Amino acid sequence: MASSAEAAGAIPAPTTVAPARIALRFHLPLPEIFLALAFVAIGLSIGRIFGLPISLPASSSLAFTGMGNLVPALVVAAGLLITFLTQRAARALYFATVLVSYGAILIIHFNIKLWAHVINPAVWDYRFWQIDETLRPAIDGSLAIHRMLALVIGPIDWLYLFAFLAMFGCSIIVHSSRSFLVFRKAVLTAMLVHVLGGLSYLAMPALGPFIYEHGANALESHRQLFMLGAHNASLPGGIPWFAKEGPQFLATGLGAMPSLHVASSAVFAYYAWRHERHLSWLYLPLFAFIMIEAIATRWHYLVDIVAGLGLTALAIFLVEYTFRRWLPHLNEGVYRAR
Repeated sequence: MASSAEAAGAIPAPTTVAPARIALRFHLPLPEIFLALAFVAIGLSIGRIFGLPISLPASSSLAFTGMGNLVPALVVAAGLLITFLTQRAARALYFATVLVSYGAILIIHFNIKLWAHVINPAVWDYRFWQIDETLRPAIDGSLAIHRMLALVIGPIDWLYLFAFLAMFGCSIIVHSSRSFLVFRKAVLTAMLVHVLGGLSYLAMPALGPFIYEHGANALESHRQLFMLGAHNASLPGGIPWFAKEGPQFLATGLGAMPSLHVASSAVFAYYAWRHERHLSWLYLPLFAFIMIEAIATRWHYLVDIVAGLGLTALAIFLVEYTFRRWLPHLNEGVYRAR
């Protein structure tokens, strides 16, 4: 017997149920997982071929930077806290999965960076240094800007690392709370930068221009000497050194080409400019400072900066293509419904 609504000619509202495949793809961030698994497999294969052990970070492996291992974890914990406070449980699974995936990528990244000069003993520093000398006014200009900022603002040696961490932390908080789709793209791009950058270290290994001249940043110069000491010990020490000292010195690998400090910062600057334009008032000055300081500290040659920007452009293209081609169902409606 027809209901009164049907008798009146009313059309009942359709009910839709999301396909199980879509739900699964949301709960399991497959691109992030596949990227991590592929990079781990590559790292394990390289280690096996050259007889080099995979090192896990020791508790004090970041002590020479003035930053404990707890700092990155606290940034991620802040994202998890926001997730729970906004009662979006499905996102908590994403954070947990990506935390493991990104952690695996970083461990392999730093192992490859530490191994780079053993796997490929060719050193490109002199070639890159000649380019810097040809473009010497750009180097001197960066050094002059550093000194001018120090005169106007005060001690700024700590700002090189802090500027990057500020962009990283702010991007996690803002994008995760405003547009989770943009947040996923930014995180996956940052992960891909570390994958591509880690492999790039093997192509044209270089220590950095600090081996030819001191930079304007005393704090970074101190870190450079510490890392150079570890590098000089690793070459004659060979595989036994990596097996014994690898965990303690995991973050001391020297790889100037490309500049991943610039590349990673460019990721955050790009997604802020595209989707959170108001952040650009903060990000663009910080990003410009990071590029100038990368030269003024003598961590990087000019070609490293260009290579870092090119690496970011490639990573952004690949991530955008992945979401457009393989994950077209992931849109703001899907995320906001969770």
